[in-house]
Amino acid sequence: MKISIVINSYSQNKSLLHKASRIKEECIKLGLEADILLASDFYLSSSGNINVEDAGDICFYLDKDNYLAKALDKKTFLVNSYHSLVLSDDKMLSILELDKLGIKVPLTIPSPLCYIDNENADVREKFLNFVEKKLHYPLVFKECHGSLGKQVALIKDRKELEDYYQKYKKIPHLYEEYISFNKGEDYRLFFVGDKLLAAIKRKNEHDFRSNIALGGKGYIATVPSSFIDVGRKVMKAFNLYYAGIDIKEDEDGSPLFLEVNSNAFFDEVEKVCDINVAKEIVTYALKLFRK
Repeated sequence: MKISIVINSYSQNKSLLHKASRIKEECIKLGLEADILLASDFYLSSSGNINVEDAGDICFYLDKDNYLAKALDKKTFLVNSYHSLVLSDDKMLSILELDKLGIKVPLTIPSPLCYIDNENADVREKFLNFVEKKLHYPLVFKECHGSLGKQVALIKDRKELEDYYQKYKKIPHLYEEYISFNKGEDYRLFFVGDKLLAAIKRKNEHDFRSNIALGGKGYIATVPSSFIDVGRKVMKAFNLYYAGIDIKEDEDGSPLFLEVNSNAFFDEVEKVCDINVAKEIVTYALKLFRK
């Protein structure tokens, strides 16, 4: 059996490289042939089509290129699937998908896309006034596609709101209610199938974003059953094989869904919880493949 592990061609992120190496290591321990490939390796077909002949039997896809994901999903057993990746990687699509399940999320307003430079000022002002009225300041800006918290910012006043709108009006993005309760804290629940493998509390003393990549620290945590129930609902709704699901505790103690990470890094989880996450993911993928 041949296994491929596909990573972004340009990223030198240590957590990404660690994840790819750990998955390869666990595959080799099980006697499997495993190679780490760059996404660009699949674009070298002389016909101009995406060549996915080297994808192997199972492909652990650690990139965010949905075009390549779709091509691979037709050829190999993709972990996670193309459909799951699309729903997870678009923050607004995720919220819309979960709305029908009654899962509590921060109040969120998607921005209408504008494809011209000189948009109608009245339309723009009406929208920004609506955002101000519903969300108040400070409020959160997020690109619909992003990771590691880098496409997230806190907007403090009207000028900043106008600046962000003008800069990103041609890029899918949203504005979100700022939850000040336990600022810089949330929980990362790591699931493999419907099994909660581990939970860590992420805490950032210097930023409202809890991301480990931005200075947050992880601590082993025990979470209420209501948090686990939300995680399982998300896993099922998105048909995910594994994922990291971020949940914040609201003031009344209830779970508040933040986002789902279909390509979640697990170096902090393995370190804090002393759990072999890579082995769990690989063995679960093999089990599904053999079925």
